[in-house]
Amino acid sequence: MFKRNLFILIMTAAAMLALVWASGCEEAEDPLEGLEDEEEVVVDENDEGQKDPLTIGVGRDFYYGSEDRTYLHGSTNVWEGLVYLDEDLEPEPWLAEEITASEDGKTWTFRLREGVTFHDGEYFDAEAARVNIVRLSEHPQTSDSYKYMENVQVLDTYILEIELNRPLPAFPVLISYFPGAMFSPAVIEADGTGLEAPVGTGPYTFDRYGEDKIFLQAYGNYWKGEPNVGSVIFHHIPDEATRVSALQAGEVDALVDVGIILPEQVPELENIAGIELKTQQVLTSIYMFFQTESAPVDNPEIRRGISKLLDREELVDSLLDGYGEPGRAVITPLAGFWLDDELTRYEYDPEEAKRLLEENLAEGEKLHILVNSSWAARWPMSSIAQYLLTELNKLGIEAEIETIEMGAYSEKVQQGDFHISFCPWTGQDPDDFFSSWIQTGSGFNRSRGVEFSSAEADQLIEAAVQEMDRDKRRELYLELQDLVEEKSPLVPVYHDLSVYGARDYVKNLEMDFNFRPDLFKVYLE
Repeated sequence: MFKRNLFILIMTAAAMLALVWASGCEEAEDPLEGLEDEEEVVVDENDEGQKDPLTIGVGRDFYYGSEDRTYLHGSTNVWEGLVYLDEDLEPEPWLAEEITASEDGKTWTFRLREGVTFHDGEYFDAEAARVNIVRLSEHPQTSDSYKYMENVQVLDTYILEIELNRPLPAFPVLISYFPGAMFSPAVIEADGTGLEAPVGTGPYTFDRYGEDKIFLQAYGNYWKGEPNVGSVIFHHIPDEATRVSALQAGEVDALVDVGIILPEQVPELENIAGIELKTQQVLTSIYMFFQTESAPVDNPEIRRGISKLLDREELVDSLLDGYGEPGRAVITPLAGFWLDDELTRYEYDPEEAKRLLEENLAEGEKLHILVNSSWAARWPMSSIAQYLLTELNKLGIEAEIETIEMGAYSEKVQQGDFHISFCPWTGQDPDDFFSSWIQTGSGFNRSRGVEFSSAEADQLIEAAVQEMDRDKRRELYLELQDLVEEKSPLVPVYHDLSVYGARDYVKNLEMDFNFRPDLFKVYLE
């Protein structure tokens, strides 16, 4: 403990001196099964360090507020859901111990975990789950996951049944994590979908929020046992250089989130004693998307031509130092079953790009490229935009880049005041992607200003979402991927490989494909 504090003092003083000098359908597996066979982490009960705050730096604010679907981001470990996904993106239990489906895929039964309590001391049971499901089905951020729900009812104290009006083989996937978040019924607004406070079932309870920090306390009655670390602080640090400096100086113990450490910052950190870096392939992909109702990018030939100007291999190698995978599919490569074996989509073809653009783009047309500054602080979107601008200029095509903050950006894209933009998106099952981005009037299709519409795509999505035969469903999604490549309302740029890190006294801190750390396992040495 003394060594750790001394180290922090030395690093902080050094940093200050430097500044002065510079002036599925089957029953799911239980993830806890066999837990008793795992090696137990032993922590000295007399070690005061285990009660120290663990401070985690993040690049975005995890505090969303009362009107949000979950009040706090899931990475805070304050709340839990009915279902999570395993490494193959298949549904596994979380607060539900067993998940079963009827033969026709319309009725889903959840046997809930017993002995779980909310942070207010109330027990989690089927009635509490029912109240939450009703709220989530009415909340604008999660209602799409429940749009086919007909009824939800309590069959027994710990048995919940959800009836759908059509077969939906991916239903447990669609309600995994955020769309299945459980909170104490006492904090759910009686006349709305908001939350009075984030009272969940997770290993940490919400204490307070202030000065860009979320303060959490260990929950002693957590159903897995008491966490090793007594308190946790999530510190929002939007500037990428400041985040890294904070880790170097010991002002934060860890940087853990998607896009938290930029690839160009890795050399600065990897040889520093006392800092350990890790990588994790995550479900996040970076897309280039178009305002499909605005000339000239209302023409799919022009959109495909612009896509073919991107040398995705070069972008990953030069801009990301290899920390990513070139975008060859619109859905994550982690969902491998739904991809074709060749992965030859979205190839770099400058000659074809030149032909498509020369034949379809009128002389004097100017393209407006919009960049979100908040995202650009976590992914190299400004560099990608500049790369695209250079390639367009080589063909004599004029373009401009406008970089603005999040609020103004959201307003511009919803108004359709752009031609090309870039965004991160995190998805899992192909139902999630196509129902969010491609289906006419769907969530991100509308909110990102894409406004793409295709009767053929809508029909394929409706067929795929109900198809119970997995192989036939895959064929429908491969057909949809062909259609989306042809129309190109949005195209993948790359799939993210996130870098995160911590001081070496932080043990067992791992981030998963959903960029969620399991704080229950963490301890401070």
